[in-house]
Amino acid sequence: MGGGDRAAGNPFGHRAANSPPPRPSPIKGAGVDAANAIAPQARILGVSVQEMVGEGVEVIIGVSCDPQLGPVLLFGSGGVMVEVYNDVALRRCPITRSEAQAMIAEVKGARLLQGFRGRPAADVEALADTLVHVSHLAMHLEGHLAELDINPLVVLPSGQGVKAVDALVVLRGT
Repeated sequence: MGGGDRAAGNPFGHRAANSPPPRPSPIKGAGVDAANAIAPQARILGVSVQEMVGEGVEVIIGVSCDPQLGPVLLFGSGGVMVEVYNDVALRRCPITRSEAQAMIAEVKGARLLQGFRGRPAADVEALADTLVHVSHLAMHLEGHLAELDINPLVVLPSGQGVKAVDALVVLRGT
């Protein structure tokens, strides 16, 4: 994402949405020109301008649809940390609020949500609500949803909610 830009006083970034890969890729610079310079083989589908999310804890929420189990919800440490540590919890959808809280507690990286080294505690209530809502969305879309990935989802300081920074939804047959 490009940085340092401001619209209406709020910082924003931009990224080229390109194909391949199937998810938008952050490319620093002036949008399409920078994307072409870095990945000339990519087909530029557009440019997304997004608010830059400030301080928070990055997590991942995902859903994969298993032919035998149905939709399965994943929660874990976000950003590249999920790939490095594979620190995740899994549940069949739908889940309850208490199951969401248990999933959060299972993940070692969740310690960061409690506040760490002077950082404020994160909005764990909003995170639990989001897990429940995503699990119900997966059930509602069962048969149509192939996968869903929100990574990172930034959990803001307590009382400020969560913000999805990047997401990918793949429907069956697409």
